[in-house]
Amino acid sequence: MKKESTYFKTRTFLFILFFSAIIFISNAQSGYQIRIKTENIQADSLFVKSYNIKNKKFIKFISLKFENDITIKDKTPLDAGIYIIEADSVFLSEFLISDTKNQKFTISILNDDITIEGSKENIANRAYTKQMMEFDQQQRALTVEFQQMKQKELPNSMMQVYVDTFMVKLAHINAEKKLYQEKVISENKGVLLASIIQCSIETPPPPQAYYRDKVKYLTYVSEHHFDYFTWDDERLLNTPVLYNSFRTFAQQILPLDSKVTIPIVLKALNESKKTSKLYYALFDFLEQEFGNVKALYRDEQLYIAMLKDILNTPNVEETRRLRYEYELNLITKNQPGEQATDFNILLSTGDTTTLYAIDAEVLLIYFQNPDCPTCVEYREKMKNIEALYRAIASGRVKVLTLYFEPNEELWRNYLAKSAYKNWMHGWNYDLQISEKHLYDVRIIPTVIVLDKNKKVIEKDIFPNELEEWIKRNL
Repeated sequence: MKKESTYFKTRTFLFILFFSAIIFISNAQSGYQIRIKTENIQADSLFVKSYNIKNKKFIKFISLKFENDITIKDKTPLDAGIYIIEADSVFLSEFLISDTKNQKFTISILNDDITIEGSKENIANRAYTKQMMEFDQQQRALTVEFQQMKQKELPNSMMQVYVDTFMVKLAHINAEKKLYQEKVISENKGVLLASIIQCSIETPPPPQAYYRDKVKYLTYVSEHHFDYFTWDDERLLNTPVLYNSFRTFAQQILPLDSKVTIPIVLKALNESKKTSKLYYALFDFLEQEFGNVKALYRDEQLYIAMLKDILNTPNVEETRRLRYEYELNLITKNQPGEQATDFNILLSTGDTTTLYAIDAEVLLIYFQNPDCPTCVEYREKMKNIEALYRAIASGRVKVLTLYFEPNEELWRNYLAKSAYKNWMHGWNYDLQISEKHLYDVRIIPTVIVLDKNKKVIEKDIFPNELEEWIKRNL
């Protein structure tokens, strides 16, 4: 009995010791503790900010009275991402967090230099930053040298030799930079730093002939923009890397025709599907830029292709699926080449008719709210299009302003005070356009151009585009 009692006491002691060790290790790994040491800096406050992709900027989450030696800490670990430290509004340093471990280190900002202790990743990031600055200085010096040589107005033969030499030197710097980036990535596998560097590797330049053709150049760089992108690292959501890369991509595809852009965008979306969060992030960004009804650079054909892609993607969030199905149903109505949908009209003369009963070689339907400031501005611009005035006078074109909301008094007030006599003016009195979503009129004014058979020629055309279209076609 005595031996058995001793056995159980020993087991209990070992169990407690083992359990305590687990708790100790867990506590040692949880939370963060970052010491920030500075010298010769005068400030009132110290701020630590984390990147917020929704706001597309760094957001303050710690604010303390400034001291030259201060420690920030908490029992809850920091989320993976990029963080910055500021004294008042002056940037001091950044640091990276890759996981819930290794969140105890020191950042010293002394004598205009930054040193880090206790974090292999942040030490590597600091060294990487310094080396990339060196590569940038080399490139700038080479560019200055090239500009100075251009000012000498050398003969073309001599200048071409120098251009070739410049390109060789630049290629050498870029090759060295890429080798260095690959070395740092290899030495820091699995951490956020490696993904950030991977995303920043530059695409190999296109053939020189492409530089003389803007479409070819932009097609090439946009096709290869995401060649090195790490689509499987969701930690990038907490860094500016994602937004900056998306913005550059949007700038590259913006001047291109939809026929060129669509396959490029669909390829990028397909690559991003390694994680749903990054796929949604890219889709949402492109939707905001090119698909949203208020988007400055709205591209319907591109957005339709994007909507079809996401609706054919398995396991799409149900709220997204419902919204995209609604969007696709609405946006694909009355596309160029299709027959326009018929509807009832009360004319300013008091007669009722239908769209298809209006006889016109070319009919411009101007969907509007008479008092909407943008609608008023658009109407005035249309009135001043000389080519449109001549086309109406010749009888080849008719303009129909169309109100489709329920305020009849508003429409009649417009007829009495603002209606242009050379145009037709109508009201969809049974409100079928809005109630049955016959047309996509979420944003007004909207102009649709129809041929004599009521087939859509142009949709959502702007005044300057309308003027050019009339000059080319009438």
